[in-house]
Amino acid sequence: MKTQELVQILLDRKLAQFGDSFVNFAYSLALTRSLRQPVGTKVSDKALADAARKAGIRELLPRRMSRGDVSNAVESLVAYAWLHHYLTLDEVTAILERQADSPSDAFANLSEKILEKLMSK
Repeated sequence: MKTQELVQILLDRKLAQFGDSFVNFAYSLALTRSLRQPVGTKVSDKALADAARKAGIRELLPRRMSRGDVSNAVESLVAYAWLHHYLTLDEVTAILERQADSPSDAFANLSEKILEKLMSK
């Protein structure tokens, strides 16, 4: 995948809207499995923006973007990967579960794995 195509995915608002729900569900599921009790949570924009920085996504985005817009890029990326069968829900939650105590690190790791898969195509 070309960088320009990746940037279009990262900036896709419809993907981000779906990705918001998907990210929260997947992380809640990972926490539920990790803690062995039901948990419902929302992943903060700060954690996702930090993950974007750690995974190298931030440098692909326009300079002047709000934290919310940067977090939307991670949500878009995760949604795209799942919708296009790069990762299953079980794979997503397994990756997140490994670092469930740190959503920023968990989503950075997930984002890096997705980027590897996309860039190898």
